[in-house]
Amino acid sequence: MTGKKVKTDTSARTRRRRAGRARKQVVFKTKRRASAIPGGSGSPWIRQALQAGWRAGNTAREAEAETKLLFVESHLQRTFSEWIHATMKSMPEYSLMKRMSAAYVQGYNEGAGSMVGGVPLPLQGSAAAVVCASSEEDSLDPMLAELERLPLKHIILVLNGSRDNSYSLARSHPLVTAVYYPELLGHDVGRSIGARLTDADTVLFCDGDMVIAAEELAPFIYAVDGGCDAALNDLSGYLPLFEHQDEVTHCKSYLNLALGRSDLGASSLTAVPHALSGRMIREIGASQLTVPPKAQALAILHGYRVEAVHAVDVFKGNRKRAGNTGKRNAVAELIIGDHAEALEELWRQRYAFRSDTGAKRKEVASRRNAV
Repeated sequence: MTGKKVKTDTSARTRRRRAGRARKQVVFKTKRRASAIPGGSGSPWIRQALQAGWRAGNTAREAEAETKLLFVESHLQRTFSEWIHATMKSMPEYSLMKRMSAAYVQGYNEGAGSMVGGVPLPLQGSAAAVVCASSEEDSLDPMLAELERLPLKHIILVLNGSRDNSYSLARSHPLVTAVYYPELLGHDVGRSIGARLTDADTVLFCDGDMVIAAEELAPFIYAVDGGCDAALNDLSGYLPLFEHQDEVTHCKSYLNLALGRSDLGASSLTAVPHALSGRMIREIGASQLTVPPKAQALAILHGYRVEAVHAVDVFKGNRKRAGNTGKRNAVAELIIGDHAEALEELWRQRYAFRSDTGAKRKEVASRRNAV
C-alpha cells in the first residue's frame, strides 16, 4: 500500500513537472517569435499581443470556419478587438497598434496552425470603402484583395466607362457592391456616388488604378474611428522644394494656408487614400465631394477635425494617362479650377461672417450711445 502511494505521488509530480515544462516552452517560443515581428519585441504590449493571439488561435479550431466569413466577422478580428478593449484604457498611436496587430496575427496563426492574413483593428464603429475604377482590371483585383484584409462591412465599387473585365472581377469578391456607369464620371463624382451608398461610420476612399497594402490603409480608418473627421494622406515628405513643385501642389498648399491650416501643407482631399467620417459626409452633403478642395474648405470652416494622419507614396503607383501627364494637362486644369471654387467659397463665408459681426457691433454701439 505504501509503495502504491509513493507511485501515485511520483506520477502526480511528473504530470506537474511536464505541465510546467510545457508552459515554459510556450513562453520561450512566444518570446522567440516576437523577434520576427516588424519593429521587434521592445514593448511589453507586443509580447502580450503575441501571447493573446496564440491563446485565441488555439480556440479557433473550434470556432466557425474563417474561410466562410468576411474578415470583419472573423474570429481573429473579433478576439483581437475584445482583447484590446479589455486590456487597454485608451487607444495608442497607430505605430504601436500596427505592431500589436501584427504580433496578434502571428501568434494567432501559430496557435491555430493557419495562415490568416488580415489586419485586425479595434474599431468602435463600422467602416466601409469606396473605390473608383475605369478599365483597370490589372490593378483592381489585387486592390480589392487588400481591402478585404481590413474589417470593412462592405466595399462600394463605382465602375465608370470601363471597357475591360473589371466588372466580372468585382463580382468574384463577396464584399463588393459594384455600381456601373457606361460613361466616364471621373474620380470625384464617383466618390460622391459611393459615399451616398454607404451608412458606415468611417468611409475609406481609394482608386482602382493603384494597389496599396492594407497596412497602409488601416491608419486612415483608425484615425477616423478615433475621432478624426477627415484623415488625409500626408504627402509633404514626397514633395520637392517649393520652386520645383507644380501648380497643382501650389494650389493645395495655398488653400490650406488661406484656411489657417498651414500645418496640412499640400495634404488634400484631392489625393487618395483618405477617409471621412459618415457624420461629416451627411452634414456637409455627399454632393460636396464632387469638388474635393471645396469639401475640405467646408470641413475646416465648419470646425470638423481635419488631419494629415499617414504618408502613402501615391506618385510611384499613379497610373500615367494622356489626360494627367504634361504641363497644364486636363486633370491639372480641373484641379486648379476646383481650388478656385474652394477659395471662392472661403471668401464668401468669411465675408458673410464679417458682415454679420459688423452689424452686431453697430447695433451694440447704437444701444450704448442711446443710453
